[in-house]
Formats: sequence, C-alpha cells, structure tokens
Amino acid sequence: MLTRILDKLAPARSSREAKLPRTAAERPSTDIPQWKAGDTILDRYRVEEVHSGAMGSVYIAEHLGWKIRVAVKVPKAEVLAGKEGARRIVNEADNWVRMGMHPNIATCYYVLNINQVPYIFIEYVDGGDLGSWINAGRCRDPRTALSIAVQFCHGMEFTHARGIIHRDIKPQNILLTKNALVKITDFGIIQTLGDVGDGSGLADAPGGTELTVGFRGTPGYASPEQFADSHAVDERSDVFSFGVCLWLMFCGRKPYRNNAVKEDVRPEPVSGGRPFPPSLGELLVKVVAHEPDGRFQSFTELRHALNKVYVEMFRVQCPYMELDFADLEAENFNNRAVSLLELGKVKEGAACLNKALDINDTLPEAIYNMTLLRWKSGRAKTDHLLRQLEAARQRLPDAKILEALVQALKCDIVGRAWDDGDGGDGRTVFYPEYLLCVPKHSLDVFRLGQVHRAAQANVRDLLAKKRRDSCLKVLLDTWRNIGFRKDKVFIEVYNALIKAGTPGAIRGVIRLATIPGPPGAGGGVCYLPGTGKILSLSAGGAVVVRDYSVKKNIRVLDKYKNITCTALSPDGNYYALGGRDGRLTVLSKTDGRAVACFDVGGEACCLAFSPDGAWIGAGRSVGGFAVYSIAGGGRKRLADTGGRAVVALAFTVGKDVVCATDDGMLSFWTGGGRECVREVEAHAMPVVSMRPFGGGLQLVTCAADRCVKVWDARTGQCMKTIEAHEDTVRDVLPISGDAVVSACEDDIIKIWEPQTGECRQILDGRGDGVVSLAPGPKPHIFLSGRADGAVVAWMVVYDLEFA
Repeated sequence: MLTRILDKLAPARSSREAKLPRTAAERPSTDIPQWKAGDTILDRYRVEEVHSGAMGSVYIAEHLGWKIRVAVKVPKAEVLAGKEGARRIVNEADNWVRMGMHPNIATCYYVLNINQVPYIFIEYVDGGDLGSWINAGRCRDPRTALSIAVQFCHGMEFTHARGIIHRDIKPQNILLTKNALVKITDFGIIQTLGDVGDGSGLADAPGGTELTVGFRGTPGYASPEQFADSHAVDERSDVFSFGVCLWLMFCGRKPYRNNAVKEDVRPEPVSGGRPFPPSLGELLVKVVAHEPDGRFQSFTELRHALNKVYVEMFRVQCPYMELDFADLEAENFNNRAVSLLELGKVKEGAACLNKALDINDTLPEAIYNMTLLRWKSGRAKTDHLLRQLEAARQRLPDAKILEALVQALKCDIVGRAWDDGDGGDGRTVFYPEYLLCVPKHSLDVFRLGQVHRAAQANVRDLLAKKRRDSCLKVLLDTWRNIGFRKDKVFIEVYNALIKAGTPGAIRGVIRLATIPGPPGAGGGVCYLPGTGKILSLSAGGAVVVRDYSVKKNIRVLDKYKNITCTALSPDGNYYALGGRDGRLTVLSKTDGRAVACFDVGGEACCLAFSPDGAWIGAGRSVGGFAVYSIAGGGRKRLADTGGRAVVALAFTVGKDVVCATDDGMLSFWTGGGRECVREVEAHAMPVVSMRPFGGGLQLVTCAADRCVKVWDARTGQCMKTIEAHEDTVRDVLPISGDAVVSACEDDIIKIWEPQTGECRQILDGRGDGVVSLAPGPKPHIFLSGRADGAVVAWMVVYDLEFA
C-alpha cells in the first residue's frame, strides 16, 4: 500500500536515493502539511497528538496495520532550506535506521521522502524524558538513578559498537517508558544552538532555529574537546556528556559553569537526597574529567563501575547489569527488511529477511514477511505457501500472527477459483501489511537474557560433571521453550551428548545453515566426509563444489560436465559421477583422483555402491543396469530389464540389487544382477528415489504419485504406504533414530516413523522446491538441496539413552 502511495507522491523512495534541494525553486515549500489529531497520514497513520518545537513537528500516531504507536518527526521548511540541513537529517536518520533494534535504543523504523521533505518514523516511548523525571524528583532514589544509568550504558555500548558517536547526549534525548526502561533517541538529528532556561540545563533554547552545522551538540552537555572540533571526537566525548546527566540526577546541578573551562568539581547529593558512598563521588568526578584520558574509556567500563556502586549500596547486583540481546539480531534484520520493503527495495529487503531467518529460524514475523513477499512477487504458488505456513504453525503453535496470513492466502485461492478465466488480471488482491518486531517495554528482556545465560551455564556444568541424563533434560526443556532455535552453546552441548547416547524419539529440528550456490545447483547433493566439501549438480549437469562452513567459497569443476547422477561409497572414501555420455567415473575423496572409469553404454540415470564399497552399479536410460568391480576395473555383469529405463538402484545385502524402472516396477536381483527373482508393482507413477536402510534389510521408495513406501528387501513385500505429500516427492533419506526424511517439490520436508507412518516433523525448505537429500557431516545432521541452488543443513535433536 505504502509503495503505491509513494509512487504517486515522490519519485525518490529511499533516504539514500532522495534528491536534496539545490536551488530556491527546488527547495520544499514553506507550506508543509500540518496535521491535527484525528487526521490520517498516508492512509495508515492516525494522528493522536501533535507537538510543535523549534525544529519542526512531532506527530504521535497509531499505525493502523501494526496497531502500534509511532512518533513521526517532520522538520520545518526553514530547517530544510539550509545548505546542510536536509542532507544531515536524511543521512543521519538513515544511519539510525541501519543501527537496528536494541532494548535501550528508540528504534527508527524508516525515513520517507515526500516532495523533498524527510518524514522520520520512530518508536513511540510513553514515559517522558530524563529531564522530566529529574524535575519530578523521580531520580532521587539512587536505586532508580543507577538502574537508568546502567541501562543507558547498554544502549551506548550497542551504538559505539556500530561506529556511531551520538554527540548530543542530554536529558531530552534519554527517553523512558512508564516502567523505567531507557530508550536513547535523536542520533545526530539537527539540533539548535544554546542551552538556556532556568539554569538546570534541562531546557533547550526556545524558538531557536540556527543550525549547528559547524558545532554538533548542545553546549551545556558537550565535552571540552567538542568545542575544539565537534566532528573529531570519540566515545569518551559521549561518556562526558552522560556524566553531566549523572550530575543532574545525583547532585541536581551540572559540574561546570562552562564545559570548555577546566575547574575543580566536588559532587554533593541533591538537597534532601540520600548521602552517597565515596565510590559514587569518585565515579562522578572521573566521568566528567576534562581530559579524555582521565575519564572512563568506554561505557562498558562505566557500566561496571556503576554496578559496583549499586552492589555497595544495596548488596545485590543491578537487575539491568547483564543483557543478552543476541537474539535481537534477527529482529533487527526483520525490521530493516520491513523498512526496505516499505521503500520499494525488494531485493535488499529479501536479503535482510534471509539473514533474519538464518539467525533465528523460528522468528514468526520474519516467516510471515518472507511468505508475504513471495506471495506478492508471484514467485511461489499460493497453495505451496499455505503448506509452508502450516509447517511453520506446527513448529510454532503459539505464533498467532501466522493465522491471519493463512486466511488471506485462502481468500486468494477462493478468488482465483471464482475468476472468470482471464488469468486474474482484472481481479484485485488485497495484501496484508509487513510486520515489525515490536520493541519490548519491560524488564522481561533483561530477565529472559539472565534465565537463558543461567541455562547455558547449567548444561555446561552438568556436562562437565558427566551428569548426562540431567544435562539432557535441562537442555531439551529449555530448548523446547525457545522453539529449538539455533543456539551455539546448546548445539555444542548436544553434540557432546549424542556421542555418548543412542538416539530415540525426535524432539526437534534446527536449521543450522543455508549455504548458497548457483541457481539450480541443488540436485545430487553429496557431503564428502572429513573434507568439509559439498558436491552438487547444476541444472546443466556441472559439478559444483562448496564448503560446508564457508558460504562464499563456491567453484565449478570444468573437467566434469553433463553429469546426471552422483553416489558416495558407504565408507566415504569414494564418490562417483555418471554422465549423459555413458561415462562413469569413480573418484578418490582425498585428492579427487579418478580411480576407475567405465562406459555404461548409455546415459547413466542412477548410481549405487555396494555395502562394502567394492562394487558400483549404474542404471541406464536405455534399459538395464551394469555392475562393476571397482578394483577389477571392468564390467562384472549387465542386467536386462527389457528396455525399461532404470531410474533408481540400491544394493541391499551383499551383492543383491533392487532396481526401479520408469514404469513404477521394482525388480529384485541376486548375485549382483545375475538373476531377477521377483518383480512388484511399486508405484502408480515412476519411482524418483530409493534408499536401503536397516542394514540393507529394508528399502524406502518415493515417486511422482506423492507416496513414500517401505519394503522388505528380502521378500519384496510392501510394509507401509505413506501418502506423504501433495506434490511429487523428490527424494527420501533414512537417518539415525530409525526415521526417514522425505522432500517434496513444494518445499516441504517431512520426517517419518517408517513402521507406523507417523509424521514426526514438518519443515519448510524456504526455496523453490527441495530436489535432493544427503547425509551431513554428523549422523544427526542431514542436507537438503533446493532448486534455487542453496543447500540447507538440518540438525535433528533426539531424546537420548545413555548406557
């Protein structure tokens, strides 16, 4: 919706693409729209309050789609008319947007440029600013003041880690929620000169409009070095400015009459306030030292000093001392994606959503937004998207936001069903809004981090003490509570536990990584044990090699072309390539050297190694299959299938072979293809994949008829038929724990209990369809190759039994 509006209102959609006014004729009109309470901005923001200031207007409005309140800042025309005014506002607001989300930062959602006027959309904070809290006496309680100060340090650590110096820290730019959560705001947005008022330093110059182009900051809070060069400052300048705020909180006054002039400072409690310990007095002196080298060198150092005072005064650690916000990286990328998508930058927005889901595969907002983006772009079938959402809802039953998108997709399907057959060109589809991750406004964000860190420490301690049963119970309980999202410590502990345990029931599945590759290079995926290399085939038959752990290291083997199938020996020492020209090459895993070459006598459709790795079989498009002794270097036997193409092949016990032909039949052969002892009608349509499991005593097959079937390899009896998917099943793979994975061209992956047909897990491949499966670097990890060329690594989390 917003993109369509902006197409009409402004040619430049993003803050970086905006054209800045250069002549009087190009500058914005002084008649910038003025809204009042009850008006609606851009058809989606309902104005609730209006605040006017020296630099422009602030509109408190409700976003009608997101159901959250935002602050919309609109500069005055005379502010934008200055040579640097508009450029500064646009560039620095854009940096604020890119900084991302943090519990102690007021989030800047995006900047819209309409008719050369930048509109800045910021998180609304409902509790006023630090100045109002000081004036109301709410900071006289040192517990409150220290808690605010520690939170502020967290926010500035985050800011400085991203290379941003605030330069204008003052009470007006330190907002608080009603329950005392700190939110730092106004990162570099144009300020006015002067710091006058009642002498408290809490008021800006009223009515001032002179732009601070040469000087950046507010003199009453600026560090001494800012007066020499306000641009050439480091994080210690921000430490000084906040130190002035600390003086106002604890002493009721500023430390200096003029920050540019050095003088001795002696902190004393505000009149009527509680006497503070010597350590706090020492802190207040150090934080506003005139020379940068004499101050705290970072906000991390200051935070620890503040907490030390807190412990001294109250005998407990400040509840805000530690903050684990690693999970917010996914939320940051999601919100950045929404900003980009709202501005029409689809490619960049999609990249951010992919990053969000790579960090946190279970983030509901990112799943919602990626599905909506694929729907709007027309890159995926609506019914496929519905199945993927259903998979997400099974993994995230509490994610109610996904239900709204399910209903919208169902309405689209109904609309298409009732369309008059013209392709839907005349039908309007109303898409939902993209969703932001809304910042949390409570102490919960700190408490959850503390609980999570405690759980990490607990499982590590239990593992070190070899209390494996207790360790596993705590691990699984905690992991389940966070939706089995990717967690470095939990994965490390689980990898250690599974070495000592026997897999049982599946408890969860984690998307470890999505490894990109050239378009179409997801077929024939094969992991080479001990090398960290993944082989796959492009749509044209080129062999693509990529690293399991390095996402950008991708190369194509020019020596091998027109390859149709691959296979890995059971011991992992050899891999084989079969081509359209009938050439079969067996290669050494260690150096890639060809150890054997054979002429199949027709296009190779499939390959399989015997259980001992001594033999290799190749199914032919012209019918029959050939079996070769790798050490012998020649053909051992050619089995005739009457001209029917062999599309899948598997060795079972010893040299017994089962082949599947393109008419859906299974043939059972003894002696490496010497004699066909039985044939059965396996599937109504051609078999796509077949794998042995259970020591070669059982087989699992899949076909275009959407079914997965389990077979007794000795008798040829069908033990179980599973109506697995709603489209063609492209591959099946037995995994540890007596389970079977199936992959469908609609992007759905399912994990089954093969004896009962019970579906244990449903996963969303999030690509253009899954085309192949392969074992991964560990028994509990498997790989899925997608049609878009990416390979996804999945880790299965089992219940474990320990001897």
